[in-house]
Order: sequence, then C-alpha cells, then structure tokens
Amino acid sequence: MKTKFSLLALVLSFGLNLMAQSPRAYITNYGEDYISVIDVLEKEKITDIKTGKNPHGISVSPDGKTVAVSNEGDNTVSIIDTKSNNVIATIPVGQKPNQLAFSNDGKYIMVTINQEHRVDIISTSDWQVIHQIPIGRNPHIVLSMPDGKSVWVTSEGDNKIVKIHLDSMKVISEIPVFGFPRVMTTTPDGKHLFLTLRWLHGVVKIDTEQEKIVNWIQLPATEKFNSQGKATHGLAVSQDGKFVYLTSQLTDKIYVIDAETNEIVNTIQAGENPNWIDITSDGKYAVVSNTSSNDADIVDLDAGKSIAKIGIGKKPKRLDVGVIQE
Repeated sequence: MKTKFSLLALVLSFGLNLMAQSPRAYITNYGEDYISVIDVLEKEKITDIKTGKNPHGISVSPDGKTVAVSNEGDNTVSIIDTKSNNVIATIPVGQKPNQLAFSNDGKYIMVTINQEHRVDIISTSDWQVIHQIPIGRNPHIVLSMPDGKSVWVTSEGDNKIVKIHLDSMKVISEIPVFGFPRVMTTTPDGKHLFLTLRWLHGVVKIDTEQEKIVNWIQLPATEKFNSQGKATHGLAVSQDGKFVYLTSQLTDKIYVIDAETNEIVNTIQAGENPNWIDITSDGKYAVVSNTSSNDADIVDLDAGKSIAKIGIGKKPKRLDVGVIQE
C-alpha cells in the first residue's frame, strides 16, 4: 500500500512541476525605462519591470531564474530575478550595449558594446565583467551556438560576423557577409545560420562548416521604401529546424520559409514594424514585438495566425521567451 501511495505522490508531484512551467515573454520597451512580461498561454501582460534607460537587448537564463537586459541609454546591464520580478544587480558596461545572450551553461553573459567595438563577458557567479573581446566595428548581435562553446557576433561596421570560442575567450574565425548584418539565428544542429542584411528584403543562409554564405532567400518586392534600408529584421527557427520565421518591416508580415527548400510557404500578419520574434519551447507559439504599434502578437504557429495582440510600452524591440518555474 505504501508503494502505491509513494507512486501516486510521485506522479502528482511530476504533474504539479509541469503545471508550474509557464512560458513567458520578456520584451524591452526602448522608448521607456522598463520591460514588459507576458504570459503566453494566458495571452496577457503580467507586469512591467523598471530597468535602466532605453532597454534594448534581453536574454533569459537557461535555468529560467534570471533575465539580463542591456540598457543602451545608461550603459548598464540589469539582472532580474524571475520569481520576484525585481532587479537584483546593475552592471556597468561599455558605451551603447546592444544585444546580449547567456552562454548555454549559464556561466556567462555576452554583451555587444556597439560604440567600443567589443564584447563584454560577464560572470554570472558575481555579476562582474571578466573579459573584453575586440570584435570589429559596431558589434550588434551575439548568438550562442548549440555546441555550447562557440558564439557568433555581427560586426555592422566591417560587414562580417565573427566567431568567439568561450574556452579561449578569443575570436577564432570570421565570415564576410558583403552587407550590413542585422540579426541572425541558428538551426538546432548549428550547421546553418540565417542572417538579415540591411537593404535586403530577405535573408542569407550561411553554412557554419564551410563558413560562407551558401544561399539567399528574397521576399516579394514591395513599393514601400525605407531610406535606412530596414527591410527584414527578426527571425527564428522552429524547434524541429524545418521552418524559418522572418519579420518584414516593409510589409508588417511574418514570412514562413521552408529551411530545406528555401521556399516561402506561408505569411502571417503582424503589427506595425515587427522587430523581433521568438518561439516557445514546445514549438506551438511565437511572440512578435511590433515597434511602431507598441504591442506584441501571440501567434499560433499551427493555425498560422495571430491569436492575440497585447499592448506594451513605447517602441518595443527585443524579446526572449523562457520557461519560468513559479
């Protein structure tokens, strides 16, 4: 009898732990001094969390316990405890910190320092900057790779992306991209990168083993013209690696691209000037930040449409979706 009760308790405990996992989207509001938190399943904003001035980049730690935010307006990084929704540390960094990312093991935060042409490495053990790695002019995006050891960084000013090895904390490789690199993402196996370029209404595909561009995917032409060359921006790869989701700032749509054939298989209407997109860990939903309409879309990926539009702060930009233990 005791064995049966123990087994029942174990099953109930497992079920309760699963119920405690809640996908949340953390979104920076660049025109404010706070980020917004959205419960993806409930389709509602939970709270706003005050950070520094002009919060821009954001990343949820692998264990879901903390969120890092780069504040471009005051050159700091805010560390937020996801249980209390409070800032627990504020870290001074270089001028104009842009995107940031946790390493896969959670030991480091990599922050691109756009005006000082480097990446700052923060130790999560004491929230101190422990390395500064020269990258090239105007680093913008940093992306942790599935191998857990390598990180790719875009250099806007030098029209290239560079590879850092976390063991040596040095640049070990670079790939010319023949244009102003904007945002990149990786396939789950790490074999390919997808990268948006300024002036290209589409995306380029990079083979990480050959370390070169192997293809490009062009979206349909549009009469709308942006003098700054901002055509496509945010992108994400589905959990199974089959599809790429690409936001167009010209058409206010999300283009769904077959990652193998490079063909556009669907389009999804978003808000005005969609900036960033991320996907829940179960692959069912995407969240999109819309910079010009000051809201976020929750997209049902199976249905291929937005199922909720949630108002947030001014000029929402980056976002990250994490599974948080409540």
